[in-house]
Amino acid sequence: MGYFGTSEDLPATTSFRAGAWTGVYEAGKLRYLRLGNCEVLRMIYPAIRDQHWRTAPAQILSERIQIEAQSFSIEYTARYQLEAVDFQAHYVFEGDAEGRLSVTMLGEALADFQRNRIGLCVLQPIDTCAGKPVSIIHPDGSREASTFPSLISPHQPFIGVQGMEWSPAPGLQVQLFFEGDIFEMEDQRNWTDSSYKTYSTPLSIPYPVQVQKGERMQQKLILQAQPNAVANTEPEQLEIKVLEQTYAFPKLGTDWNTDFTPQTPALPFDFLNLLLKLDQPDWIEKLAAAAQTAKLQNKKLGLSVALRSTADLAPLTQGLEPLSDQIQQLCILSASGPVPAADLMEAAYAALKANFPHLPVGFGTDGYFTQLNRNRPQTIAFDFLQFSPNPQVHAFDTLTIIENLSAQRDVVRTAQSFAPGKAIHAAPITLRARHNPNPADAIDPRQHSHLAAAWTLLSIKYLASCAALSYFEWVGEKGVLPQDGSSPLADYLQQIAEFQPVCIVDTTSSDPLKKDLLLLENGQKERLGFEVDFEAGEIRVF
Repeated sequence: MGYFGTSEDLPATTSFRAGAWTGVYEAGKLRYLRLGNCEVLRMIYPAIRDQHWRTAPAQILSERIQIEAQSFSIEYTARYQLEAVDFQAHYVFEGDAEGRLSVTMLGEALADFQRNRIGLCVLQPIDTCAGKPVSIIHPDGSREASTFPSLISPHQPFIGVQGMEWSPAPGLQVQLFFEGDIFEMEDQRNWTDSSYKTYSTPLSIPYPVQVQKGERMQQKLILQAQPNAVANTEPEQLEIKVLEQTYAFPKLGTDWNTDFTPQTPALPFDFLNLLLKLDQPDWIEKLAAAAQTAKLQNKKLGLSVALRSTADLAPLTQGLEPLSDQIQQLCILSASGPVPAADLMEAAYAALKANFPHLPVGFGTDGYFTQLNRNRPQTIAFDFLQFSPNPQVHAFDTLTIIENLSAQRDVVRTAQSFAPGKAIHAAPITLRARHNPNPADAIDPRQHSHLAAAWTLLSIKYLASCAALSYFEWVGEKGVLPQDGSSPLADYLQQIAEFQPVCIVDTTSSDPLKKDLLLLENGQKERLGFEVDFEAGEIRVF
């Protein structure tokens, strides 16, 4: 048994120091670059993305690691292969005793292929950057004074980046320079990643780009702090504080799927979530089957309906009529775009309210929060907003899944900023992206582990201000339950249901990557806590 009930341990890491800088090297990337107690960069890593934005896996062919007391030097060569993609690169990571770090990439295409991106990427943590001033250095040497976005920026906050300078903490001034390409930054919280990412090849350049065999690419970045930088090196006491803020406990649901049988164990959810595509000829049969399951389990239905046009409204209202008492909420999606057009949404809202006046009707997307953030509703004819998050859009390792939890709170805050007074729903919430060219890529082998249970408990914490949350499927490879038996998550959900929480009590951790807490309160003012210890790989219930 590996880390947190998964099949694998966490990758081995090598700690390093370069002057005042500390960090770790892990399988071709630098993580957690700090000055004293302040995390300055979350990660520096290379990314090779094909024409479908899939990430080509790295096979490290050779590696040399040299660690000194105040400096380090790491070199490795990696090959990346994914269908037509065949690329090899040599990397050099260096840090000296004066506190200057550099990363160099020299790569060569070993075949003809198409790519959307090849190059170095830098992740900056939200906590030490959001809302703080930054000076962007452009290729012509000019400087632009700006601010790291606090709410999630729908588009690139900074373009034409050749360098940047900012202060992540009092007494610290950091400079980061890029060579070999033009870089820009995106706010990765759009995809519920807890970072800002600076990457090369601006999205304004048409893609995919044809790469020729033998083509070479070279990039370099340099990171340094001003010589008079003063870092706080006092040992930090890991502390979780209970705050006064509380949130009404949300309705919890799970996706209906065809793996459900009368022998499937019951789960303590409020509703079954169902996606209906009215261009599919069997949508009425699918609705009836889900309604039957919900009735047998004494659950409500949460519907997400993809409409093509107003012509779909008559058959939809007719199909819903016999089930009106079973439906908890209904979200309108677009069958042909990221979100419903304003005229379609207004027509759907009017038709549904005329037939089902007490039914909450939402405006949403079947995709990431990005789709909502970049296509904000141009109408007020909706009762709630809905989007579908997962923590593995850009990377798939366990630490990234843990790191990305806190971004879920920023997503809700941003949604509330452009839909004031409206409820927020997240459905479905999955471990992996659902829309994959290869369906097997939507299945995560950690689905039924203690890690998945810990992630879900803390996801409830960070999405606490939502009105409804729908996690995974009921049963199966992407389910709360495996096909046979139970799961840690199912057991914790049962404990929650028996406790009958009425609210989530907000908490804050001094280091949520090490330890975090979901704290619940019931009608008798009793409290139930789920403390997740990521260092020990365990959940403590108290």
